[in-house]
Amino acid sequence: MTPERFLAAMVMFHVVLLFAAWRVDARWRDPIRCARRGPSWVSALAADAVLLAIVTYVAAVAVTVIANLGFGRRLHLGAISTRLMGQALFGEAIVFALALAVRHGQARQPRRAVGLAVGALALFAVYVDAYHVEPRLLYVRHHEVAPSTGPTTGALRILHVTDIQTPVIGAHEERALREGMAERPDLIVLTGDYVEDAMGRHTEDQAAQDLRALMTRVGFTAPLGVFATDGDAGPPCGEVFAGTPVRCLVDASARVTLPGGATFSITGLSRNRGRERDPAWLSWILARAPRADRRIVISHAPDFVDALPEPVDLVLAGHTHGGQVVIPFFGPPRTAMRLPRLYAGDLHDHRGTPLHVSRGVGMERDFMPPVRFLCPPEICVLDVRLRASP
Repeated sequence: MTPERFLAAMVMFHVVLLFAAWRVDARWRDPIRCARRGPSWVSALAADAVLLAIVTYVAAVAVTVIANLGFGRRLHLGAISTRLMGQALFGEAIVFALALAVRHGQARQPRRAVGLAVGALALFAVYVDAYHVEPRLLYVRHHEVAPSTGPTTGALRILHVTDIQTPVIGAHEERALREGMAERPDLIVLTGDYVEDAMGRHTEDQAAQDLRALMTRVGFTAPLGVFATDGDAGPPCGEVFAGTPVRCLVDASARVTLPGGATFSITGLSRNRGRERDPAWLSWILARAPRADRRIVISHAPDFVDALPEPVDLVLAGHTHGGQVVIPFFGPPRTAMRLPRLYAGDLHDHRGTPLHVSRGVGMERDFMPPVRFLCPPEICVLDVRLRASP
């Protein structure tokens, strides 16, 4: 879809939705309807909300298809319809709630009017946070990975950065890299989705070039190296980091020697193998890794841990964005992985393997809604405690 076609779809969508909201609002001009007994009033309000939700969904899908007639190969149906429905939630839904508040005030139902107005304001507050506040935040999360038994000696500091996922490299991305370097990591790991296009405009090549320039400017290196693997969005790792010290591991492994002489292997999985369900293939790729004291596996998606034939010392992954939207007391409704929601972010033990999944620096872009709610961006620092030699 081109930006012009998206604009056409958006205009059609909001015209249809505003007309539907106006027709439903007309039913509430009757003071008797506003003054119904509690259960009857709630039922009528819920029925109208469901009706508008159905109209919103159907209209979002229909206008996307109509605007893309003859352009079906690049339809982006799910992404565009989701973005339109997000606009409706924080646009028409707020206006409709305020209109109902006015109707109830005119019908001398002050409590209901105040309740509807508060609901509209709460929805507006969520919009401000999700679209304009949280995406600009950045947390530096610290985790400690220690062996389950035995004494330890020293630590390996790993900076884990993932899902920068932006069409334009700017102040937010520079802050992420600079704050990461301020942690003085021994090793840097990047786990995919670095740059991408913006709503039908080809921006990823320029963004990759700007990312490389930014890495040079901030000195984005570490004593033990910088390792990366492919993601789902944007160009392959090798193209994004061409000409930089970053070493891309795509179904490949490397051996790193620590100052004290201990070693570890680091294996990077390709985008498809990060969702691997075959323990035999994972056993094969791990067996090909150089012999080392410890094993680290990096991947964009964390799904493969379910199929690991045996525990490894650490797995680093991204992809989930922590769900990007989190519902209080429930968690993220969608995590884009087959693992339980618990593993969508932070450090966890998965059947004996320390699994760290970062929520990432960026968020879904292109035609998807660019939102974060109760799930701010992050870079992560892992201090891996090394087991003492016997």
